[in-house]
Amino acid sequence: MGDKILLDIQGLEKTFKQGGESLTILRNLEMSLQKGEMVALVGPSGTGKSTLLQLIGLLDTPTAGRITIDGHDTAKLGESDRTRMRRDFIGFIYQFHYLQPEFSAIENVVIPQMIAGKKKKIARDHAARLLEALGLGHRLNHRPGQLSGGEKQRVAIARALANGPKLLLADEPTGNLDPPTSAEVFNILIDLVRSTGIGALIATHNMDLADQMDKTLELTNGRVSLY
Repeated sequence: MGDKILLDIQGLEKTFKQGGESLTILRNLEMSLQKGEMVALVGPSGTGKSTLLQLIGLLDTPTAGRITIDGHDTAKLGESDRTRMRRDFIGFIYQFHYLQPEFSAIENVVIPQMIAGKKKKIARDHAARLLEALGLGHRLNHRPGQLSGGEKQRVAIARALANGPKLLLADEPTGNLDPPTSAEVFNILIDLVRSTGIGALIATHNMDLADQMDKTLELTNGRVSLY
């Protein structure tokens, strides 16, 4: 596998059992993602985009096939190594921000860093820099309930990037925002990803946003193809 390949998927399948019947969502799916590459994942609702992201993010296990991240065959990782990879190597952004309501914006970005072992002062300084880069320098000590929808999602982006992941997975990261705010947040996300050089796979229904990425993959009938 080339040194530039960050994510490689071969023969991926995922089947769920429902009411005694089998439902196959992904079948013989193959794809790759290079380091520093931004890829849009599009397709109708219910085609398995979220399922694919969960498998890549090690939140679930495939029925068959292989997922290799930065040269590591994830099927060979024990649970502690999977947890470590999720924490240190992969960043997640969801459609809903999932911020801790009792903590301030900066505290929400500090917490994952301290879980990863960083000292509080270092984590807080890094969190402040991230939030300032996202235009939230004046909102560091505001709790989620005091922030707008776009501001909350920007905090979620900072949290996802806090531990310096190599792979960013985003599931409709601007899906809950109005069009102007969506465009603003997405442009900030693209700038941050480009500046850090990480690889990103972003599921979206917004083709205007997808067009800004390096390539677009369409998920249909359990497989992906170039859009």
